[in-house]
Amino acid sequence: MSAVSVPLRTAAGESMLAQLARKEIGRYLRHPLFGVGVVLVALTSIGEPDGNMSSLGNVIAPAAGLGVIGLLVMASLTRGSDQIAESAGTVVVGERTRTLGLVAALIVPFTAGLIWLAWAIWAYQHWPPAPNGAPFGAVGNDWAYANLVALGLLPSLGGPILGLIIGRWVPRRGAAPLFAVLLVAETIIMQGIFEPLRYLRPIAPWVYFGGPTGIPEDPDRTVIMTGSPQWYSVYLIALCALGVVIALLHDREQPRRKLVIALAVLTVVAVVTCTLAITTGVQETMINPLPSGRP
Repeated sequence: MSAVSVPLRTAAGESMLAQLARKEIGRYLRHPLFGVGVVLVALTSIGEPDGNMSSLGNVIAPAAGLGVIGLLVMASLTRGSDQIAESAGTVVVGERTRTLGLVAALIVPFTAGLIWLAWAIWAYQHWPPAPNGAPFGAVGNDWAYANLVALGLLPSLGGPILGLIIGRWVPRRGAAPLFAVLLVAETIIMQGIFEPLRYLRPIAPWVYFGGPTGIPEDPDRTVIMTGSPQWYSVYLIALCALGVVIALLHDREQPRRKLVIALAVLTVVAVVTCTLAITTGVQETMINPLPSGRP
């Protein structure tokens, strides 16, 4: 079904999209899983972060709490949006408008991500990484801040956008949890554990660029892996934009020519920026000369 109902009564001058956006923002805020994710992120942000990586060691929290959980939240909201709209009134609203209303709700997890990023930058400056941590050598703070953006902030958009795609294209119960499990499995595989995949790992939507990966004689030695987190951040933004376009393309009753053009352009941008994320920045694995200091 591509057209549903929403209330006739709106604030003076308020467009239907604005009304839907306001409604979806409220629904996202009230979703219990979003609350769970926020609590998870908040709890992991209490106190001093990891001594070797500072707040760089905390990026997994917003990635999971706002990204993976956000996937589940948005998929749920997308499936439920039609039923809610149908019971509300008599004005017909197309699927594309409803999808844009859900896109507007991304402001909720993104704002939470921005709050976390502000804390992470403050924590990084207040408790800088130890000399045997990361970054080190010629790699500086710009590398660290790019990591915080790519791995901490942008998942707050990417996860929910993936949930929107799933809700539009695979609206079956159980699809979102299955995709979440597959996403986590893919993320584990692409972290540089397997040497043949290490150089190409920035293709994946969430990868570390450094950490206590270790070496044979020191399993916790800090290592900086290849690639540019700066270009990786741009690549992830392109993927987010692509995801929105893919979700909008599901509506076949509206003209799709401009969306197809946008899809082609964004695909090229994603390929170019991914290539730059792989081929620029650090091009040889860097090993911190200082031992980890752990037994």
